Amino acid sequence: MQRYDIINKLIKENNFKSYLEIGVRNPAYCFDLIDCETKEGVDPGIEFEANPVKYPYESDTFFEKLESNELDKDPDFKWDIIFIDGLHVSYQVLRDIKNSLKHLSPNGFIVLHDCNPQDIFFAREDYSVNGRPAAWNGTVWKALHYLRVNSSLDICTLNTDCGCGIIRFENPDKPRPSIEFDNHFYEYNTMSKKRRKDLGLIELHEFEDWLTYKLRV
Repeated sequence: MQRYDIINKLIKENNFKSYLEIGVRNPAYCFDLIDCETKEGVDPGIEFEANPVKYPYESDTFFEKLESNELDKDPDFKWDIIFIDGLHVSYQVLRDIKNSLKHLSPNGFIVLHDCNPQDIFFAREDYSVNGRPAAWNGTVWKALHYLRVNSSLDICTLNTDCGCGIIRFENPDKPRPSIEFDNHFYEYNTMSKKRRKDLGLIELHEFEDWLTYKLRV
């Protein structure tokens, strides 16, 4: 199951009508594969010159313009599902999540890509290696782990497609368990030994139980 399969599953099962993708890059990778009534994309077009998105901005600029009523959207508009696949460094991912939460419908989902790097090479901070681009997940996992510890959000990471994080607002009737924070310096090797706890890592066969609150991680 790939990220677009997960997104389409959530759209179909919840009858979602609006989708926002932050960090579209090449739309053939995900955006074009999403089946939703309304689809909108945000991307500055740095990595893909033929940038077809509706909002050709960096994500911070997009949200600033949205909330300043400079776009063709109500400043309080809320999407049903938001996919974040922009700059893969923890501070930017955290900003993108926090901004997205302000514009997420109450029963909506945020999906994150690249949350479960297979080794420390993929989890490095820099995209390029010796001046050349290389396969990269970045430090997305740090933002996700931070929120699992420091927020009431309901978060899991599906063990597929480099780790797909799923975020929703907490159900007050079925809160998730509190998480002890014992990786104060966000060391990759420490996280790697206990991914299920730190990332809320679950297998695909467990996803339905998580969605229906039978599994709390």
